[in-house]
Amino acid sequence: MLSPTDCQSLIRYHLTHKHLRTVGDGSDYRAIDFVHIRTSWVRDCIRRAAQQCTSHIFQATGQHFYPEMIALNEWDIGGVQKPHFDTYSNSEINENAVPEEGNSREWTCILYLNDNFNGGETYFPPSETYPIGHTHPIAPAEGLLFQGLYLEHGVNTVRRAPRHTISMWFTDLESKMIIDERINLDENQHQIQERNSHIPR
Repeated sequence: MLSPTDCQSLIRYHLTHKHLRTVGDGSDYRAIDFVHIRTSWVRDCIRRAAQQCTSHIFQATGQHFYPEMIALNEWDIGGVQKPHFDTYSNSEINENAVPEEGNSREWTCILYLNDNFNGGETYFPPSETYPIGHTHPIAPAEGLLFQGLYLEHGVNTVRRAPRHTISMWFTDLESKMIIDERINLDENQHQIQERNSHIPR
């Protein structure tokens, strides 16, 4: 989906723009929301990957889906995520504003940017789809696209080095599509500073 050079450049971007990280509480990962990215080449890389995902989804379903949220992530050593389903955005859950028109998220893509870490694999516990469970191998510049609304999934503990990914969620609700507009970080600065003040350094 992306070239190795793209992946390394995106990792460097994340590491040099930590002040933009507003997603996650540091217990598993910290991320930059796509809407806060102002650098054109970064937006173009991520947009290209998202367009490939929507094309694959359309080929599989014949339905149109739209990016609902995209994040550029760093999972520190020790980051782990228990099995879960992707249904609503974090803001909807936090604000208790579950949409009446249905689930905000149906499809999920995890795009690995590096592989110089141990653990950190996306896995699926035993289910009808995977009777004995499944752990997906890590391959940089490749994405894992699946229906996160229906497939429970988690992340094994990250060891040795940080895990860098792009996560994307897709919705069939046009009203929930992310707008292609750069949102000024200052609008949320007080919330970001408050959130960051609780993160151990």
